[in-house]
Amino acid sequence: MKKRFEYKTIEIKPKSIWSVKIEISDLENELNKLGMDGWEVVTMVPFTSTGTTQGFLYTLKREL
Repeated sequence: MKKRFEYKTIEIKPKSIWSVKIEISDLENELNKLGMDGWEVVTMVPFTSTGTTQGFLYTLKREL
């Protein structure tokens, strides 16, 4: 039987529009919560607007 997966995309944004800094502890907490539910990060890409990083998109998967 072939493996089957479901996918989820989450957006992580800086807390302030004046900074691109992401709180690492907040990111780790969010990813650890998702990991406990079986989600695994597949990719992470920054998204930008007018040359400034606005946040990051994480794509996760878990086996059905």
